Amino acid sequence: MSGNHTFLLQDVINDLINTNVSVEAALFRLQYFARLVKNEELLKYTESEINGYKDAELPAYRKGLAKITANMQVGYNHHTGEIPVIMLEAPYNELLQYHGVHEGIKVLEQMSARPVSEESQTLRVDFPMEWLHILQPAAVKIYKANMKLHVVGAVITSNANIIIQIVSTVRARLLAFSMELAEQFGYDIDIRPFKQEGMINNQTINYLIKTEINNNGDGNVINSGDDPKIIAAIDIKKTNNEL
Repeated sequence: MSGNHTFLLQDVINDLINTNVSVEAALFRLQYFARLVKNEELLKYTESEINGYKDAELPAYRKGLAKITANMQVGYNHHTGEIPVIMLEAPYNELLQYHGVHEGIKVLEQMSARPVSEESQTLRVDFPMEWLHILQPAAVKIYKANMKLHVVGAVITSNANIIIQIVSTVRARLLAFSMELAEQFGYDIDIRPFKQEGMINNQTINYLIKTEINNNGDGNVINSGDDPKIIAAIDIKKTNNEL
């Protein structure tokens, strides 16, 4: 991949334009480059895409629109119905509008390659029991009943096609980043002189990460609020994605 002091950026580009090669290959090469030049932003991004987003904030392209389906009990009768996220009280109407995909890129590539079935069309995660009270006011407004209505369970689902789109988006943004990097520093980057101007050069890399990789435009997602613990609770329980 490189000589003693040269990073072959063309190898990264070759991996990205060949759709038969895993995106993970380019990510590993760029992670190696990030370590060579001590660029923390690029290192953080590549590690997150390779190993999954455990603590790092999810990019907007890894968030699909969420649908909440609740199981409700009225007396001895049970009913299942959708609760529109927009009808939840603040801040939950913003915190719960998206379903995040945290898995590493290799896992997502394997998931997207599986045969399509009816069950594989949906990503699903159980709503934590201890947070069901959040859904109660909206459920009472939507589903009027003569007796008291109780939300006894719920699931959050989203369209599984986001998995395919994530892989495609990462490949496209890495290619744009790599091409811009090549415009700035050449297709073969000599590491020793690069590090001599390390601070300035890394500022350039960080700018390219911001504009080519993390460029969310108007698609920025609000994922903070007065009580972000709900998101943590859902993420912890997110072990039963059906894909």
